[in-house]
Parts: sequence; C-alpha cells; structure tokens
Amino acid sequence: MSDDIEVKEQKDIDTAEQSTQSIEEPLLDKLNKSEIKLSGLIGTKVGMTQTIADDGKVIPTTVIKLGPCLALEKKVKKDKTSLKIGYQEAKPRLLTKSKLGYLSKLKVKPIKYVKEFDLLNPEVEITPGEEIKADIFKEGDIADVTSKSKGRGFAGVIKRHNFAGLRHTHGTPQNQRSGGSIGACAYPGRVWKGQKMAGRYGGKNSTIQGLKVLGIDLEDNLILIKGSVPGSNGSVVYVNHTRKG
Repeated sequence: MSDDIEVKEQKDIDTAEQSTQSIEEPLLDKLNKSEIKLSGLIGTKVGMTQTIADDGKVIPTTVIKLGPCLALEKKVKKDKTSLKIGYQEAKPRLLTKSKLGYLSKLKVKPIKYVKEFDLLNPEVEITPGEEIKADIFKEGDIADVTSKSKGRGFAGVIKRHNFAGLRHTHGTPQNQRSGGSIGACAYPGRVWKGQKMAGRYGGKNSTIQGLKVLGIDLEDNLILIKGSVPGSNGSVVYVNHTRKG
C-alpha cells in the first residue's frame, strides 16, 4: 500500500514539473526576445555564398553576422528618438578614457563600436546592456548596407574610372593608359573641380542601397543579403532598413 502511495506521489511531482516547464518556456522565450525595434544594426561581413531560388536561379548572396548588439542609451532630439547601441567586446586598454567612463556609468562591459540608430517604438523601456539581435529584420525586407570599401591604393584612370585608354595601333606612343587632356586652353584656363584623374581608390565609407534580405538565421544571428556589399571579409558593416520607398 505504501509503495502505491509513493508511486502516485512521484507521478504527481512529474506532472507538476512538466506543467511548470510548459509555463516557463514561453516566458523565457519572451524574456530572451527583445522588443526594441531599430532602423538598423551593426554586424560583421562573413563572406559570400550562393542561394538557389525555387525556379533554379543561382543568386549571389552575402552573409553578415548581425549583432548581438547591446542597448546603451535612449536619446531624444527634435521630436526624434534614437538609441545608442554597442557592438563587439573590446579590451579596456584599447579604448579611450572618455568611452570607458561612459560605459562604466551605464554599467556595461567595454565595447569597441558605438553608433546611434532611430528607435521605431519610442515608448519601449530600455535597459542598458539589453541584447538586440537580428530579429529586427525579416525575409523580404529591403536594406541599405554601409561599410568601408576595400582600399586599392593609388590607381590610374582606367582602374579607377573605367577609362578606355588610347589605341594600341597607328603610331600611338607608349601611353595607352594615360588620362589624356584634362582641360581647355585660354578658357577656362584652369582644371574643373571633380575632373576624373588618377588618385587613391577605395578605402572610404560606401553604401549600397536597395538590397533584398533573402533569409534570417536567428540561432546564429546571420542575415543573408542578395548581391555584394562593401568591405572585405571580417569588416564591420551597418545594415539599415531602406529609407527609399
């Protein structure tokens, strides 16, 4: 008889544990999922791959590890609410004293990159250090991606501006890759601003607009974007919801 009572008590305990687990799991998911909605996020370019569409087309795809970023501070300026976020943990000795003081005031670990994005739901409460992940994007969204383009050093006009060059026949001397004339004679007597000439090529902030989001991997915080984006593999990129349309 006592054995039957013990078995019954054990069954009651098991059913109670299962019921508490079923209640706690959605709550945990809700707590882990941030309700912050931003205009963009910071990430790292992983590299390029291919996506095969339903009709068999092969689409060149860029893989970006987007976040996780840390919420820092809400800012309100001229009826516009934005949020400062941080990305990529750093060693304290590599940061400036002003940045370390700012982060210590918010009680947040040292962070390398800090940037401000528009906060799309200004009513949400912000806790410094709260994680923001790639779920602010979804498949089918249109994004603008900004990053520092690859530096190619000092380049000539053919590589930098796609000039055709001179003919290689009929007595043309050995200057086929030269830029040619850069201005007129008496008028205007100077070189116009913006004249296409040889110079430093790349190594500047560049933005590609209107790129489609092909997919999201929330488990690994990856976002798949159609086409190429500026920067080399491992460079920091800023992915924004498009401002056009």
